[in-house]
Amino acid sequence: MAAHLGYDWKLGSRLPPLGRHSLAKHEVFDRYTAAYLHTLNGVQASTSFNVTIVDGFCGGGRYAFGTGEVDGSPLRMLAAVDRAEIELATARRNGFRIKADFVFVDENANHIEFLRDQLAQRGYGSRIGGDIRIVNSTFEAACPDIVRGIKAKGPAHRSLFFLDQYGWSDVTFRTVRSIMNQLKNPEIILTFMVDSLVNLLSDRMSEMHALAAIDYGREDIKALMGMKQGKGWKRMIQNTVYSHIQACTGAAYYTPFFVHPEGSHRDYWLIHLSKHHKAREEMGKVHWSMENTFEHFGRAGFDALGFDPGVDVRADMLDFGFNDSARTRSEAAVLQEMPRLIHGAADRTLTKREVFASRCNETPVIGDIVDTQLALLRDENEIVITSCDGVVRRSAKSFDWDDRIQLVSEPSMFSRLHFQAA
Repeated sequence: MAAHLGYDWKLGSRLPPLGRHSLAKHEVFDRYTAAYLHTLNGVQASTSFNVTIVDGFCGGGRYAFGTGEVDGSPLRMLAAVDRAEIELATARRNGFRIKADFVFVDENANHIEFLRDQLAQRGYGSRIGGDIRIVNSTFEAACPDIVRGIKAKGPAHRSLFFLDQYGWSDVTFRTVRSIMNQLKNPEIILTFMVDSLVNLLSDRMSEMHALAAIDYGREDIKALMGMKQGKGWKRMIQNTVYSHIQACTGAAYYTPFFVHPEGSHRDYWLIHLSKHHKAREEMGKVHWSMENTFEHFGRAGFDALGFDPGVDVRADMLDFGFNDSARTRSEAAVLQEMPRLIHGAADRTLTKREVFASRCNETPVIGDIVDTQLALLRDENEIVITSCDGVVRRSAKSFDWDDRIQLVSEPSMFSRLHFQAA
């Protein structure tokens, strides 16, 4: 956490209070770390896994919350890895070890001192300087050395970067691109206060040096300011900034959803950046598992994040986040859009990977929502689904990424696909 946020740790002083939105964010970090480790270690024969976990704005590691206290991100990450290692080892005959290196970075020396004390109290003190590195620095300054350390561990470069900046310019896009370009398998979870950026847009905004951190120049700002005159300008600017982030970070897969826990207002994105659609899928599952903690500012189907100036900005919006109502609407939207996708590939075999991976960046939809609708179309004798080795998937409820989807040779005159594709 950046010190200017109001979180301030000092030995002998009271713990800073944690906001509800930050508690939700830490829960995401915890759940995604667990999902990441279990997903990448599904092969029973493996006995170890190398990973580096970086907390670029770590703070002091402990907060006041309500009438009690809660752990911050460094302690939660350590605990998440410990739990996953036990669970994975228990499921294997030959045991399992997670060879994790942790790097905790904060520019405030008082925060670093406080975190050291917390780690020592929890029994991690002997590991500081070994698999736990504590760095008193800005993340920007520390990053090159962190990347070199990850590359030195081996060729896989498995790494998770939690970059919980306060505003929108503490982490430059140049640094994000460097991480994505230099490492084979990095994942970055970045907080970005897009509302703060939007609200600060003014004629003087083009003079702010912070804009260079996110690769905006004077003409870019003039273009954003010009949007303020149109209908739904705030959403239009947000979607423009969203597209800019994806283009400037070099990430193939990403999710931008607002942190929106109950009792709090929407104020920032939690952006997940990765190189693989499976990583995006796992983060999507985390969003759906934390009902009403996130808000998707868009529609329910595949093409959900684009801005259409001719449509009411709140038309078909997922008003209450990733809940049962949102899921029902998502399933209905996917079922409505699927015919166009299948008919568009009628001259060749379409895989689930092609249905999902090429569209997942623009949607709250996850793989099992696609599965339920594919199964429905199959059960209505609209499509045939086969495995990559040719086995017909007659009763399966979930499908592999490379399963093949084809239209039946003779669809019914009253086929759902026939009417919707027309």
